Amino acid sequence: MIESLLTNTRIICLDAMTEDILDRMIFYLAGKDASVAVIADPRPFPLRDKMLMKLTSLRDTVLLNKVRPNPETSDIMEMCRELEGRKVSVVIGIGGGSTMDSAKGVAAILANGGNLEDYLGNFPTLKIKNRDVKLILVPTTVGTGSEVTKVAVFTSASGRKYTLGSPMLQADVAVLVADYVKDIPSQLVASTGIDALSHALEAIWNKNAVPETDAAASESAVLVLENIESAYRGDFNALKNMQKGACMAGIAFSMTGTAMVHAISFILSEEWHVPHGIACAFTLEDAFDYNLKDARTRSVLAGIAARVIGEKGSEETLLHCFRDKIIALKKTLCLPSSFNDLDISMSRDSVSRLFAKSLDDPKMKNNIIPLDLQTLCDIIYKKL
Repeated sequence: MIESLLTNTRIICLDAMTEDILDRMIFYLAGKDASVAVIADPRPFPLRDKMLMKLTSLRDTVLLNKVRPNPETSDIMEMCRELEGRKVSVVIGIGGGSTMDSAKGVAAILANGGNLEDYLGNFPTLKIKNRDVKLILVPTTVGTGSEVTKVAVFTSASGRKYTLGSPMLQADVAVLVADYVKDIPSQLVASTGIDALSHALEAIWNKNAVPETDAAASESAVLVLENIESAYRGDFNALKNMQKGACMAGIAFSMTGTAMVHAISFILSEEWHVPHGIACAFTLEDAFDYNLKDARTRSVLAGIAARVIGEKGSEETLLHCFRDKIIALKKTLCLPSSFNDLDISMSRDSVSRLFAKSLDDPKMKNNIIPLDLQTLCDIIYKKL
């Protein structure tokens, strides 16, 4: 993966993961006596679980599974308390985005101390300064890209979701294991896959975009768009391509940050517990339309469309085809475009009150075309 040149995380691609391979990684990172904490979600996953049980016979290993969607700070701190008195030198996260973010949170607290709550928000009282604990991340979905990003998302005690960003959260190693995405349920392919596409596109309509991120995001978007429908139907080669595409998108948005789609998605997750990828799908075509006001964004998106759709034509024609592709894809993957699709009842009068706080989100401020409250409300009104 050429895009790995843009990240400090070492990326390893494997067909299968064994306890011996993982133990060797730990040894190379932290030595023969390294003590390990493994964070995994509680769902049964025999391929992973058998390997981890065998790992415990090879070295000092603690298995933790206090992980839920939209990971909560209280869960992170509970896992850290379980590790008190142990000299953990390597944290491993094996799972989806919530699992990998949880592993980042545990590693950060073990190395820096304090309460995770104190690191969150626009005015944190503590900052991550130390990176004394090695971090290995192994994704088991095809979307979040967290294995190569320097950010993690946590739900605070107040119920608000916050993005915590620091170079100290960057994994030392990301391991893409083909076997771990072989039997992903179609609904999970849809929700995590659309998240990967959102990451790629938001890295493009982003004020922090540079030619390198445009290139990586474009390669990711092409790979995702060409494979997501086949992956949804269970095609293994398409799933492996999606795994790589998600990682490439993670590399891109780790350099730029995300933008309006993610800022709005946080409100849906906070207020109605909408799963992250599904919440990102909600306004993807609207953000596409809105950001076409920027000439560079138009050009990059038209270039992606030309490669995926395989048609020649004017920039306007290509962009129209791209938009149609997004709409058709959401229908195929059974992803929402309205509050009715989410089974949410909401009045027009509630829009401003509920969604205004997304304007203060740093992610919203990354958008290449700024949004004001009226513009934001107009976008949401169309969803009622």
